[in-house]
Formats: sequence, C-alpha cells, structure tokens
Amino acid sequence: MKAQVNEKGQSIVEMALILPILALLLVVVIDAARTFDAYIVLTNAVREGARYASYYTNDEPIATVQDVQQLVVDDVLGSGTNLTRMELFTEDNVDVAGMVSHSTAVTVTAFYDLDLYFGGLVGLDQFHLQKHAVMPVSTE
Repeated sequence: MKAQVNEKGQSIVEMALILPILALLLVVVIDAARTFDAYIVLTNAVREGARYASYYTNDEPIATVQDVQQLVVDDVLGSGTNLTRMELFTEDNVDVAGMVSHSTAVTVTAFYDLDLYFGGLVGLDQFHLQKHAVMPVSTE
C-alpha cells in the first residue's frame, strides 16, 4: 500500500511541472492559428484585388485605385472568418501600383498588424502581416 501512495504523489508533482509547459504550447498554437488564418485572408484579398486591377480596356484600367482598395477591404472584412478580428482593416492598409496607361503589370500590397491574444507572454503584442500580388495587365 505504501508504494501506491508515493506513486500518486509523484504523478501530481510531474503534472504540476508539465502543465505550465503544455498551457504555453496551447496558447502558442492558438495565436499561430489566428496568424495563419489572417495571412490566408490577406493573401486571397490581395490576389483578388490584383486580378481586378489588371483588367484594361483600350490601354486604360477599368477600375480606379480606390475601387481596388475597396475591393480588397471588402474581401478581408467579408471573409467569413471569426478566428481573426480584422475589423480595423481599411483602405489605408492597401497600396496599388502600376495602374497607368501602357503598364505591363499591377501590384497590390496590403498589410495588417494582428493583435495577438497571448503575445505578451513572449514579448510580442502584434504580428505584422504583409502580402503583395502581381498580375500582368490583361487587355480585352
């Protein structure tokens, strides 16, 4: 009987030592998943913006820079994800380059500073995400 009591105490001590490490791993995985989700949302939105900006008629873009910025913002905000709250994403986070006559490619760049839930534990409160997409101009 005495050996069983000592083994129970050993298990409690082992759990007390391992539990903080497991909890830290869990919160890192949560923030990593949120960051990956935001990266995917940003990637898709920038790609769609670049695709829309690349359509030209008579060597003139069919959309304005503001149209492309709004499309990217709408795509980010309407992504349907509830893992990352990106409601602070605005047109100021989107840059469009190359939308001029006789351009060969259009570049759309977007950035977002994602607030991490548990980043304070490791001294990183925000994670800077930046994505760009380049599309050749399509004249139809």
